[in-house]
Amino acid sequence: MLSCAFFGHRSFEYSKYREKTKGIISELITKFGVTTFYDGCRGDFDLFCAEIVGELKVEFPEIKLIYILSYIPQNKLLLPKIFDESMYLLEESVPPKYAISRTNRKLVELADYIISGTYCTFGGAYTAQNYAKRCNKRVINIFN
Repeated sequence: MLSCAFFGHRSFEYSKYREKTKGIISELITKFGVTTFYDGCRGDFDLFCAEIVGELKVEFPEIKLIYILSYIPQNKLLLPKIFDESMYLLEESVPPKYAISRTNRKLVELADYIISGTYCTFGGAYTAQNYAKRCNKRVINIFN
């Protein structure tokens, strides 16, 4: 079972990259056999990608979209309908200040492919993208 994770900026208008991103995701499914997509749902890029995967589930009912949690929910989690399940990756207790960056590292280690929506050289998404490259993961940036 091959998987893909998404890392991008919290605030950016990605809509003009919709067809390109949908094509990349479709190719991962059809040519490489990716069936699991991990999404943290923390910003514009995550939401953008989750919507595309949700649309593709009609054409490819075998794919799953998993909501990656950076924090343990304090109350019962109401999972958005687009997601099939949720997952918390951290094994140890992490101060909230470090939860997202540690989750991102674990997510890079878990995923086979990374789709990136980063255009600048700073921030958590950029750090995760670079970590993925150091881990020899295939990183596909929608801006290239």
